Amino acid sequence: MDPERSLFRKDIVGWSLYDFANTIYAMNITSLYLKRYIVEDLGKDDRYFDIPYSISMLLAALFLPALGAMSDQSTKKKLFLFLFTLTCCSAVGFMSFIPPGLLAVTIVLFIAANFAYEAGQPFYNALLYSVAEGRQARFVSGIGVALGYVGAILGIVLVLPFVTGSIFSLDVPFLEGGDKVAAYLPTAVLFMLFALPLFVWVKEAPVTTRGPANWRAAYRDVWEGIRMTKRYPGVLRYLIADYFFEDAVATVIINMSIFLSVVVSLAEQEIQTFLLITPIAAVIGSFLIGKIAQYWSLKRLVNLIVTGWVLTLLLFVFAQSMTLIWVLGCVVGVLLGGLWTTTRPLLAEMVPRAELGRFFGLFALSGRAAAVIGPLVWTVVVYFFNPSRPLGRAAVEFFGIRDMDQARLPYRLGVMSLALMMLVGLYLFRKVPVPAERNDG
Repeated sequence: MDPERSLFRKDIVGWSLYDFANTIYAMNITSLYLKRYIVEDLGKDDRYFDIPYSISMLLAALFLPALGAMSDQSTKKKLFLFLFTLTCCSAVGFMSFIPPGLLAVTIVLFIAANFAYEAGQPFYNALLYSVAEGRQARFVSGIGVALGYVGAILGIVLVLPFVTGSIFSLDVPFLEGGDKVAAYLPTAVLFMLFALPLFVWVKEAPVTTRGPANWRAAYRDVWEGIRMTKRYPGVLRYLIADYFFEDAVATVIINMSIFLSVVVSLAEQEIQTFLLITPIAAVIGSFLIGKIAQYWSLKRLVNLIVTGWVLTLLLFVFAQSMTLIWVLGCVVGVLLGGLWTTTRPLLAEMVPRAELGRFFGLFALSGRAAAVIGPLVWTVVVYFFNPSRPLGRAAVEFFGIRDMDQARLPYRLGVMSLALMMLVGLYLFRKVPVPAERNDG
């Protein structure tokens, strides 16, 4: 079968559109509107978002091995994915109707939504092999990633009129902006709408071995995978270093919009534009760095990319020029795409092909765990260095910070803590050996 000619089969389109759909949720809820609603509109601390987010990711990390085992054994992957998707969309939709005085209810709904979003991923990933196989599966997977970036962009554009009543300063007829909370319901509807083709068009392939999922074996396999890292020099060190990289990146993604609002003082539509530019730059960065990776050492590239992250984060802390801020937004996108483009193949070159599934499972689990600690570090720094608290007052007096800059101090220090995470990871990474050329089929 010609991969190019079969690319537009309904099942491939349906599977790929799910990546487009779930990124609408990730961009609008976790990155753009919910945290700013809690902090800016309700006047609460960052912890009211960061701690629930970490709880949802901790639950995802704890259940990921069991869910992976279920996806391996189940012939009802679509059903599980549908139920998790419906749970996520329903919880987000209900958030639209919760009054400000019941923030605790909104938080519970967010924990449920974000856990369901993460819990659906093993089933979605496993369904790839119901629509493609072999080298074509790699190509289709790339299409899904690309559509994910498109979803991030169009998700902002499609929801923006409900928030502001306009789109890039052009009024939308018959629609009045309802501010940040108005983003929830259209986000839920769009997520479900673009997810539906997968449930209608994808025919689930039968599994080779059926039976009840062995959850105990799945968790034992995680521990065995950690033990097996001793067989391959540098793998455990690399996974730990990447944990710090992922820690910082996950925290950047969910806190970029609040930083732009509080520290940079961008207006609502400027924040939208900034977050549109970043995924576009990520697409370009993924392509360019992917090409460079064909000729350069992956270790050298990762070193350069992480060093670029450290410098960029520090520049965000001290930047005064708006031109520089916009340039840094593009750089963040390139570095984001570059990091995800290089870290996976580097791991693949450090272990035998026959063990890729096991180690990529550890890699995914590490990513979820990183999304637990990073936001907690951020919220601790922002909480204790608030100018109304002792550490914050001491820092304000020590540095002689002006009144207008005091509210920005905890967020600048939060970004510095992320740069420190990257530096710790970089220190560990420097002793990771360069993978030897290997031909293990």
